[in-house]
Amino acid sequence: MREIEYSEAAVEVLDILNHTNKEDVARIPQSFIKFLTNISSKSYKVKFNHEQPINGLNLKKQTRELLGFIYITWWCDKEEREKYKNQIHESNIKKEEIKENYNINEIFKNRKQNQEQKISENKMIEPTSMIEYKKESVFRKIINKIISFFNSKNGGK
Repeated sequence: MREIEYSEAAVEVLDILNHTNKEDVARIPQSFIKFLTNISSKSYKVKFNHEQPINGLNLKKQTRELLGFIYITWWCDKEEREKYKNQIHESNIKKEEIKENYNINEIFKNRKQNQEQKISENKMIEPTSMIEYKKESVFRKIINKIISFFNSKNGGK
């Protein structure tokens, strides 16, 4: 599934590069452009309106990732590169903090401990005896109905 997403993203990136300043495209190594060409989908067609700014295009997430990689690696200067690397690093730290705070195993650990505690508490309580349930036979039901019928007639007089 991810391969399909990146193969379609490669098509979008190549289309954007075809409509980008040739001097900027020349700064990208041919090996990377060849890589994008090799992984690009043969059936996916792009219909971008290149008169719009790039942020107005409906780009896939993977396309934005690849364009960001191209920008950081080959187009921006050292100061910008450091700035973006710091932003990426801070973003990764925040993701790790969120993972730690909302660790699935930890969230359900308390519930499991509570269940184990309730089970151990229930073991301390003496078990209750079972109550015997006797199903009334059809014959017995008929007799009881007849008796109740006569009792209601006698009680009504």
